[in-house]
Amino acid sequence: MNNSLEAAAAALRGKKRVLALTHVNPDGDAIGSAAAIAHVVMAKGCDCRLFLGTGLPEFLSFLPLPCPWVRSLDELDGWRPDLAVATDCGDASRTGVLEDFFLTRRAPVSGWETTATLNIDHHLHNTLFADSNWADCRYAATGLMVGLLAEYLDLPLAGDLGWAVYLSLVADTGNFSFANTDAECFAMAGRVVRSGLRVADFSQKYENVWTLERMRLWGRLLSEVTLHKGGAVACSLVPRRYLRDLGLKKSSLDGYASWLRKIRGVRVAVFIREDEDGVCKLSLRGTGVNVQKVAASFGGGGHAAAAGADVAMSPRALAGAVLDALEAEL
Repeated sequence: MNNSLEAAAAALRGKKRVLALTHVNPDGDAIGSAAAIAHVVMAKGCDCRLFLGTGLPEFLSFLPLPCPWVRSLDELDGWRPDLAVATDCGDASRTGVLEDFFLTRRAPVSGWETTATLNIDHHLHNTLFADSNWADCRYAATGLMVGLLAEYLDLPLAGDLGWAVYLSLVADTGNFSFANTDAECFAMAGRVVRSGLRVADFSQKYENVWTLERMRLWGRLLSEVTLHKGGAVACSLVPRRYLRDLGLKKSSLDGYASWLRKIRGVRVAVFIREDEDGVCKLSLRGTGVNVQKVAASFGGGGHAAAAGADVAMSPRALAGAVLDALEAEL
């Protein structure tokens, strides 16, 4: 079956040049899993590049990367991959400028005509958009899957590979606190730590890097949170001027949506960020509520407990529509 760990391992066999990529506006699992697959293929003797079309978020720049990364295909400067590996992408659209390539196999530039594709992902309803796939929503993080692939290929989860896998784990489980945290997460983390990762060193680089401006932004947002549906829903809106006033990037809001669930009695967190192009980024976090169904109704997707969508509405209009859509789920 062309959707398995074995299929992913087979897709790597015999390849000499591999392009690792992940979704636009990457989070910790995206960068961790892409870096991890790059470590894996390089350990097997491949030449590798990382493609990050929307860049490397500053708060994740501490992660050691095993190879050069580029923001555009032009930067590859004649380098052509035998295989393109997409990690943490639920469908081809999440790959950004490479969407058409994954869907039609039309070469984006000369020399890609024979480039094969591989998709490794843990999102619900993954569309299996590559030549070879390993998509399974039972895993808490895509980086966990890459860690299993590394072990299948007899590679130890040591050094920088271990850091990449561990980043994926902590990012997508909320430091092992979300409902997707299971025994396999702890087992994988344990094997990484036994292979040499020092948790305190990792946490210092991942957690303790806030700027005063970011702290002030979160303070402002938390002071404006509103509760709805008898306190079951917490809602937070971010006008685009908030980021602009403090000179901050979108990545400064990473993890914010999950904080709203810390309010007693809240079952769903609704976080809406207004972007410059008139589109709002909707992020939903649920406890015992399937927020993926709500996100899907707005053209998005994700997981049962964490989902999102990009919607062309004003923040307040979108908030009202989401609250109406949540009625049935609550």
